[in-house]
Amino acid sequence: SCPPLRAQPPSSTMDATPLLAPPSRSPRNALGLRSLALGAGTLALLFIGTSYLQTPAQSNEGFFLESALAARANAAARALRCPQKAMMRPDRRSSVLSSLRAKSQTVGTVKEPEIRIDTPLKIEAVLFDLDGTLLDFEGGSHDALNKVLEPFNSTGKAQLTWEMHGTIVGRRASEWSSEILEQCGISPDQLAPEKYVEKYLEKMPEYYPTMPLMPGALNLVKNLKAAGFKVAVASSSERLSIEKKLKFHPVLLELMDIVQPGDDPEIKAGKPAPDIFLAAAKKLGVKPENCLVFEDSPFGLQGAKAGNMACVAIPDARMPIADPARFGAADFLLNSMEEFKMDYIEKM
Repeated sequence: SCPPLRAQPPSSTMDATPLLAPPSRSPRNALGLRSLALGAGTLALLFIGTSYLQTPAQSNEGFFLESALAARANAAARALRCPQKAMMRPDRRSSVLSSLRAKSQTVGTVKEPEIRIDTPLKIEAVLFDLDGTLLDFEGGSHDALNKVLEPFNSTGKAQLTWEMHGTIVGRRASEWSSEILEQCGISPDQLAPEKYVEKYLEKMPEYYPTMPLMPGALNLVKNLKAAGFKVAVASSSERLSIEKKLKFHPVLLELMDIVQPGDDPEIKAGKPAPDIFLAAAKKLGVKPENCLVFEDSPFGLQGAKAGNMACVAIPDARMPIADPARFGAADFLLNSMEEFKMDYIEKM
Protein backbone atom coordinates (compact mmCIF):
# COMPACT_ATOMS: atom_id res chain seq x y z
CA SER A 1 0.00 0.00 0.00
CA CYS A 2 1.09 3.56 -0.54
CA PRO A 3 2.54 5.54 2.39
CA PRO A 4 0.70 8.69 3.56
CA LEU A 5 1.37 11.73 1.43
CA ARG A 6 2.73 14.52 3.61
CA ALA A 7 3.40 18.17 2.98
CA GLN A 8 6.83 18.29 1.35
CA PRO A 9 9.35 20.98 0.42
CA PRO A 10 9.62 22.21 -3.18
CA SER A 11 12.39 19.70 -3.85
CA SER A 12 9.99 16.76 -3.35
CA THR A 13 8.89 14.44 -6.12
CA MET A 14 5.54 16.11 -6.66
CA ASP A 15 6.93 19.66 -6.67
CA ALA A 16 9.91 18.76 -8.79
CA THR A 17 7.81 17.07 -11.49
CA PRO A 18 6.77 19.72 -14.02
CA LEU A 19 3.04 20.00 -14.49
CA LEU A 20 3.85 20.28 -18.19
CA ALA A 21 6.80 19.24 -20.31
CA PRO A 22 9.34 22.02 -21.11
CA PRO A 23 9.01 23.89 -24.44
CA SER A 24 10.33 22.16 -27.53
CA ARG A 25 11.61 23.62 -30.80
CA SER A 26 8.76 21.80 -32.59
CA PRO A 27 5.28 22.93 -31.39
CA ARG A 28 3.70 19.71 -32.66
CA ASN A 29 6.25 17.51 -30.86
CA ALA A 30 5.98 19.68 -27.76
CA LEU A 31 2.23 19.24 -27.65
CA GLY A 32 2.55 15.48 -28.08
CA LEU A 33 5.12 15.24 -25.30
CA ARG A 34 3.03 17.42 -23.04
CA SER A 35 -0.05 15.26 -23.58
CA LEU A 36 1.95 12.09 -22.91
CA ALA A 37 3.50 13.54 -19.74
CA LEU A 38 0.15 14.78 -18.49
CA GLY A 39 -1.48 11.42 -19.14
CA ALA A 40 1.21 9.50 -17.28
CA GLY A 41 1.21 11.97 -14.41
CA THR A 42 -2.56 11.90 -14.05
CA LEU A 43 -2.66 8.08 -14.12
CA ALA A 44 0.03 7.95 -11.42
CA LEU A 45 -1.87 10.39 -9.23
CA LEU A 46 -5.11 8.48 -9.80
CA PHE A 47 -3.40 5.26 -8.70
CA ILE A 48 -2.03 6.88 -5.54
CA GLY A 49 -5.23 8.73 -4.78
CA THR A 50 -7.50 5.73 -5.28
CA SER A 51 -5.47 3.40 -3.06
CA TYR A 52 -5.01 6.07 -0.42
CA LEU A 53 -8.59 7.27 -0.34
CA GLN A 54 -9.68 3.75 0.54
CA THR A 55 -8.47 4.41 4.09
CA PRO A 56 -11.18 6.47 5.89
CA ALA A 57 -8.75 7.70 8.55
CA GLN A 58 -6.77 9.51 5.87
CA SER A 59 -9.67 11.55 4.46
CA ASN A 60 -7.70 14.79 4.81
CA GLU A 61 -4.95 13.46 2.57
CA GLY A 62 -7.68 12.24 0.23
CA PHE A 63 -8.95 15.79 -0.04
CA PHE A 64 -5.44 16.95 -0.91
CA LEU A 65 -5.08 14.30 -3.60
CA GLU A 66 -8.50 15.02 -5.08
CA SER A 67 -7.62 18.72 -5.26
CA ALA A 68 -4.25 17.98 -6.82
CA LEU A 69 -5.90 15.74 -9.42
CA ALA A 70 -8.41 18.45 -10.26
CA ALA A 71 -5.62 21.01 -10.63
CA ARG A 72 -3.68 18.62 -12.87
CA ALA A 73 -6.77 17.98 -15.03
CA ASN A 74 -7.44 21.72 -15.40
CA ALA A 75 -3.82 22.26 -16.40
CA ALA A 76 -4.14 19.53 -19.01
CA ALA A 77 -7.23 21.16 -20.49
CA ARG A 78 -5.47 24.52 -20.68
CA ALA A 79 -2.47 22.87 -22.34
CA LEU A 80 -4.58 21.38 -25.08
CA ARG A 81 -6.33 24.67 -25.69
CA CYS A 82 -3.23 26.85 -25.63
CA PRO A 83 0.15 25.05 -25.36
CA GLN A 84 2.12 28.32 -25.34
CA LYS A 85 0.36 29.53 -22.17
CA ALA A 86 0.31 26.19 -20.43
CA MET A 87 3.61 26.50 -18.56
CA MET A 88 3.05 27.19 -14.87
CA ARG A 89 5.78 29.19 -13.19
CA PRO A 90 7.51 27.34 -10.31
CA ASP A 91 6.50 30.06 -7.83
CA ARG A 92 2.86 29.78 -8.93
CA ARG A 93 2.98 25.96 -8.73
CA SER A 94 4.38 26.15 -5.21
CA SER A 95 1.65 28.60 -4.22
CA VAL A 96 -1.11 26.31 -5.52
CA LEU A 97 0.29 23.26 -3.71
CA SER A 98 0.73 25.22 -0.48
CA SER A 99 -2.88 26.38 -0.71
CA LEU A 100 -4.11 22.81 -1.19
CA ARG A 101 -2.10 21.58 1.79
CA ALA A 102 -3.42 24.41 3.95
CA LYS A 103 -7.00 23.43 3.07
CA SER A 104 -6.31 19.78 3.87
CA GLN A 105 -5.10 20.75 7.33
CA THR A 106 -8.26 22.60 8.32
CA VAL A 107 -10.38 19.45 8.64
CA GLY A 108 -10.13 16.52 11.07
CA THR A 109 -7.26 15.74 13.40
CA VAL A 110 -4.31 17.92 14.26
CA LYS A 111 -1.80 18.32 11.43
CA GLU A 112 0.62 20.95 12.68
CA PRO A 113 1.32 21.32 16.42
CA GLU A 114 -0.23 24.42 17.93
CA ILE A 115 1.85 26.17 20.58
CA ARG A 116 -0.38 28.76 22.22
CA ILE A 117 2.04 30.34 24.66
CA ASP A 118 4.32 33.33 24.13
CA THR A 119 6.91 32.52 26.79
CA PRO A 120 7.98 29.25 28.50
CA LEU A 121 5.64 28.09 31.26
CA LYS A 122 7.11 28.25 34.76
CA ILE A 123 6.03 25.04 36.49
CA GLU A 124 7.03 22.56 39.18
CA ALA A 125 5.11 19.42 38.26
CA VAL A 126 3.66 17.56 35.29
CA LEU A 127 0.53 15.41 35.66
CA PHE A 128 -0.22 12.71 33.09
CA ASP A 129 -3.53 11.08 32.32
CA LEU A 130 -2.90 7.36 31.77
CA ASP A 131 -5.35 5.77 29.33
CA GLY A 132 -4.85 7.21 25.86
CA THR A 133 -2.17 9.65 27.01
CA LEU A 134 0.71 7.63 28.46
CA LEU A 135 -0.69 4.26 27.42
CA ASP A 136 -2.16 3.27 24.04
CA PHE A 137 -5.26 1.97 25.79
CA GLU A 138 -8.36 2.85 23.82
CA GLY A 139 -8.06 0.21 21.07
CA GLY A 140 -8.07 -2.68 23.54
CA SER A 141 -10.70 -0.96 25.66
CA HIS A 142 -13.01 -0.54 22.67
CA ASP A 143 -12.72 -4.22 21.82
CA ALA A 144 -13.32 -5.37 25.39
CA LEU A 145 -16.35 -3.11 25.87
CA ASN A 146 -17.94 -4.60 22.76
CA LYS A 147 -17.12 -8.22 23.64
CA VAL A 148 -19.14 -7.86 26.85
CA LEU A 149 -22.07 -6.57 24.77
CA GLU A 150 -21.94 -9.40 22.19
CA PRO A 151 -24.48 -11.71 23.94
CA PHE A 152 -27.01 -8.84 23.79
CA ASN A 153 -26.29 -7.86 20.20
CA SER A 154 -28.67 -10.15 18.29
CA THR A 155 -30.20 -7.13 16.55
CA GLY A 156 -26.84 -5.57 15.69
CA LYS A 157 -27.70 -2.39 17.60
CA ALA A 158 -26.05 -3.24 20.92
CA GLN A 159 -22.62 -2.16 19.78
CA LEU A 160 -20.29 0.53 21.06
CA THR A 161 -19.31 2.90 18.26
CA TRP A 162 -16.26 5.14 18.30
CA GLU A 163 -18.66 8.09 18.58
CA MET A 164 -20.08 6.60 21.77
CA HIS A 165 -16.60 5.65 22.99
CA GLY A 166 -15.51 9.25 22.61
CA THR A 167 -18.08 10.33 25.22
CA ILE A 168 -16.61 8.13 27.97
CA VAL A 169 -12.90 8.83 27.59
CA GLY A 170 -11.47 10.31 30.78
CA ARG A 171 -14.58 9.61 32.85
CA ARG A 172 -15.14 7.10 35.65
CA ALA A 173 -16.85 3.81 34.79
CA SER A 174 -19.56 4.43 37.39
CA GLU A 175 -20.57 7.52 35.41
CA TRP A 176 -20.60 6.18 31.82
CA SER A 177 -21.72 2.54 32.13
CA SER A 178 -25.46 3.25 32.38
CA GLU A 179 -25.24 5.73 29.48
CA ILE A 180 -23.65 3.18 27.15
CA LEU A 181 -26.17 0.47 28.02
CA GLU A 182 -29.06 2.86 27.48
CA GLN A 183 -27.73 3.94 24.08
CA CYS A 184 -27.33 0.27 23.12
CA GLY A 185 -30.91 -0.51 24.13
CA ILE A 186 -29.93 -2.86 26.95
CA SER A 187 -32.10 -2.60 30.04
CA PRO A 188 -30.75 -2.91 33.62
CA ASP A 189 -32.71 -6.18 33.89
CA GLN A 190 -30.66 -7.63 31.03
CA LEU A 191 -27.31 -6.24 32.17
CA ALA A 192 -26.85 -3.99 35.18
CA PRO A 193 -24.35 -1.12 34.75
CA GLU A 194 -22.27 -2.45 37.63
CA LYS A 195 -22.15 -5.90 36.05
CA TYR A 196 -21.16 -4.40 32.70
CA VAL A 197 -18.19 -2.65 34.32
CA GLU A 198 -17.27 -5.81 36.26
CA LYS A 199 -17.21 -7.98 33.13
CA TYR A 200 -15.30 -5.30 31.22
CA LEU A 201 -12.64 -5.06 33.93
CA GLU A 202 -12.34 -8.85 34.00
CA LYS A 203 -11.65 -8.91 30.27
CA MET A 204 -9.22 -5.97 30.08
CA PRO A 205 -6.17 -7.72 31.63
CA GLU A 206 -5.99 -9.86 28.49
CA TYR A 207 -4.94 -6.72 26.61
CA TYR A 208 -2.49 -5.22 29.12
CA PRO A 209 0.63 -7.24 28.19
CA THR A 210 0.54 -5.97 24.60
CA MET A 211 -0.47 -2.37 25.26
CA PRO A 212 2.43 -0.11 24.24
CA LEU A 213 3.27 3.28 25.64
CA MET A 214 2.30 6.20 23.46
CA PRO A 215 5.07 7.54 21.16
CA GLY A 216 7.52 9.72 23.07
CA ALA A 217 5.94 9.07 26.49
CA LEU A 218 8.82 7.35 28.26
CA ASN A 219 11.44 9.65 26.80
CA LEU A 220 9.52 12.76 27.86
CA VAL A 221 9.03 11.52 31.43
CA LYS A 222 12.76 10.73 31.66
CA ASN A 223 13.64 14.23 30.43
CA LEU A 224 11.27 15.84 32.91
CA LYS A 225 12.74 13.90 35.83
CA ALA A 226 16.27 14.70 34.73
CA ALA A 227 15.36 18.40 34.62
CA GLY A 228 14.05 18.28 38.20
CA PHE A 229 10.29 18.35 37.61
CA LYS A 230 7.90 16.26 39.70
CA VAL A 231 5.81 13.84 37.65
CA ALA A 232 2.62 11.94 38.44
CA VAL A 233 -0.11 9.79 36.94
CA ALA A 234 -3.55 11.39 37.47
CA SER A 235 -6.13 8.93 36.14
CA SER A 236 -9.85 8.29 36.46
CA SER A 237 -9.12 4.56 36.62
CA GLU A 238 -9.22 2.60 39.86
CA ARG A 239 -5.92 2.04 41.64
CA LEU A 240 -5.94 -1.72 41.06
CA SER A 241 -6.55 -1.20 37.34
CA ILE A 242 -3.67 1.29 37.11
CA GLU A 243 -1.33 -1.10 38.88
CA LYS A 244 -2.25 -3.95 36.51
CA LYS A 245 -1.59 -1.80 33.45
CA LEU A 246 1.70 -0.27 34.61
CA LYS A 247 3.04 -3.63 35.79
CA PHE A 248 4.11 -4.13 32.18
CA HIS A 249 5.89 -0.76 32.11
CA PRO A 250 8.02 -0.82 35.29
CA VAL A 251 10.50 1.80 34.10
CA LEU A 252 7.72 4.35 33.63
CA LEU A 253 6.13 3.48 36.97
CA GLU A 254 9.42 3.89 38.85
CA LEU A 255 9.85 7.38 37.42
CA MET A 256 6.53 8.57 38.86
CA ASP A 257 6.57 10.47 42.15
CA ILE A 258 2.97 9.49 42.86
CA VAL A 259 0.03 7.73 41.22
CA GLN A 260 -3.35 9.38 41.78
CA PRO A 261 -6.30 7.05 41.00
CA GLY A 262 -9.90 8.03 40.54
CA ASP A 263 -11.28 5.82 43.32
CA ASP A 264 -9.61 7.57 46.26
CA PRO A 265 -12.19 8.66 48.89
CA GLU A 266 -11.16 12.30 48.45
CA ILE A 267 -12.24 12.25 44.79
CA LYS A 268 -15.85 13.39 44.91
CA ALA A 269 -16.30 13.75 41.14
CA GLY A 270 -14.43 12.50 38.09
CA LYS A 271 -13.32 14.49 35.07
CA PRO A 272 -14.37 17.07 33.87
CA ALA A 273 -14.29 18.03 37.55
CA PRO A 274 -10.74 18.96 38.69
CA ASP A 275 -10.73 16.70 41.78
CA ILE A 276 -8.19 14.16 40.46
CA PHE A 277 -5.69 16.81 39.37
CA LEU A 278 -6.09 18.85 42.56
CA ALA A 279 -5.53 15.74 44.69
CA ALA A 280 -2.36 14.91 42.72
CA ALA A 281 -1.01 18.45 43.12
CA LYS A 282 -1.72 18.36 46.86
CA LYS A 283 0.15 15.07 47.29
CA LEU A 284 3.09 16.47 45.33
CA GLY A 285 3.11 19.59 47.51
CA VAL A 286 2.67 21.85 44.46
CA LYS A 287 0.19 24.67 43.85
CA PRO A 288 -2.32 23.86 41.07
CA GLU A 289 -1.25 26.88 39.02
CA ASN A 290 2.28 25.48 38.94
CA CYS A 291 1.22 22.22 37.26
CA LEU A 292 1.10 21.19 33.61
CA VAL A 293 -1.36 18.44 32.60
CA PHE A 294 -1.12 16.07 29.62
CA GLU A 295 -4.54 14.87 28.41
CA ASP A 296 -6.15 13.19 25.41
CA SER A 297 -9.82 14.05 26.04
CA PRO A 298 -11.89 17.25 26.24
CA PHE A 299 -13.12 16.11 29.66
CA GLY A 300 -9.57 15.92 30.97
CA LEU A 301 -8.79 19.32 29.45
CA GLN A 302 -11.84 20.80 31.17
CA GLY A 303 -10.74 19.27 34.47
CA ALA A 304 -7.25 20.69 34.16
CA LYS A 305 -8.55 24.17 33.37
CA ALA A 306 -11.11 23.98 36.17
CA GLY A 307 -8.16 23.30 38.48
CA ASN A 308 -6.31 26.38 37.16
CA MET A 309 -3.64 24.28 35.44
CA ALA A 310 -1.99 24.58 32.02
CA CYS A 311 -2.74 21.71 29.66
CA VAL A 312 -1.19 19.86 26.70
CA ALA A 313 -3.93 18.22 24.62
CA ILE A 314 -3.05 15.21 22.45
CA PRO A 315 -6.32 13.99 20.86
CA ASP A 316 -6.71 10.35 19.82
CA ALA A 317 -7.24 10.45 16.04
CA ARG A 318 -9.63 7.46 16.24
CA MET A 319 -12.13 9.48 18.24
CA PRO A 320 -14.66 11.91 16.81
CA ILE A 321 -13.82 14.08 19.82
CA ALA A 322 -10.35 14.51 18.28
CA ASP A 323 -11.76 17.53 16.42
CA PRO A 324 -9.29 20.33 17.32
CA ALA A 325 -12.26 22.68 17.84
CA ARG A 326 -13.04 20.80 21.07
CA PHE A 327 -9.60 21.58 22.48
CA GLY A 328 -9.70 25.35 22.13
CA ALA A 329 -8.75 25.95 25.78
CA ALA A 330 -5.52 23.90 25.55
CA ASP A 331 -2.17 25.67 25.84
CA PHE A 332 -0.66 23.13 23.43
CA LEU A 333 -2.41 21.00 20.80
CA LEU A 334 -0.12 18.20 19.60
CA ASN A 335 -0.22 14.97 17.61
CA SER A 336 2.04 13.13 20.06
CA MET A 337 4.39 13.71 22.99
CA GLU A 338 7.27 13.54 20.53
CA GLU A 339 6.34 17.08 19.49
CA PHE A 340 6.68 18.49 23.01
CA LYS A 341 9.95 20.34 23.55
CA MET A 342 11.56 20.95 26.93
CA ASP A 343 12.07 24.57 25.83
CA TYR A 344 8.33 25.10 26.35
CA ILE A 345 8.71 24.94 30.14
CA GLU A 346 11.01 26.27 32.86
CA LYS A 347 11.59 25.00 36.41
CA MET A 348 10.36 27.39 39.10
